[in-house]
Amino acid sequence: MSDRIISPERDPFAYIAENVERVLGELSAAARTAGVPTPRLIPVTKSATPEEFLALTRIFPYAAAENRVQAWREREELLAAAGLPAPEWHLIGSLQVNKVKYVTGKVALIQSADSEKLIREIGRIAEARGVRQDILIEINSGREPDKGGAMPEAAPALAEFARTTPGVRLVGLMTMGPVLRDPDAYRPYFAATRKLLEEIAARGLFETDSPVLSMGMSDSYLPAVYEGATMVRVGRALFRHEND
Repeated sequence: MSDRIISPERDPFAYIAENVERVLGELSAAARTAGVPTPRLIPVTKSATPEEFLALTRIFPYAAAENRVQAWREREELLAAAGLPAPEWHLIGSLQVNKVKYVTGKVALIQSADSEKLIREIGRIAEARGVRQDILIEINSGREPDKGGAMPEAAPALAEFARTTPGVRLVGLMTMGPVLRDPDAYRPYFAATRKLLEEIAARGLFETDSPVLSMGMSDSYLPAVYEGATMVRVGRALFRHEND
């Protein structure tokens, strides 16, 4: 099924539908300009109120992402109480090893695998549940000591480890980049991550012919498109009012 928009049921949340349409349009236009396929939009619901989250799910029911395991579980409870089906869930925030058991086999994609210890535990739980868990290796493209993610030079070895870990299916890379004021300043970080993805793909370490390159958020999704992102994670821009 294509990611088409369903008209909102209630006027108070019309701004969410308008924001989603705008972002999808911008992604499509940027992709045409860059001569690349339009990346997939993954809404991030961290900044949404419960009511906004439910409205988004009705408007765009295809996928959603959360940063924290507890927040994801709370969103799942909201959907169940409202009688709504769950979207394709992505976990994009740092994942503690002791919380792997809550998400493995229950979310479609863990985007923040960044260590052998974490990947090993994901694989162990997945094997015990008889599933294979799709993961992305998170790259600390800005080399920031206070952020998660593998350093770029460590990524190939980590990809080798993931490729041989039972229960795990490595399907691509993710990066955030440092917080910058100028959107175009993100491009070198995104370009470096794209090059890294190409190097790892050339070694046959991804278990897909079309590896995921997850880059770009509310302030940087257009530069991410120009640098070849196949997936963007947009949150605040989807819940912004005109007077914000």
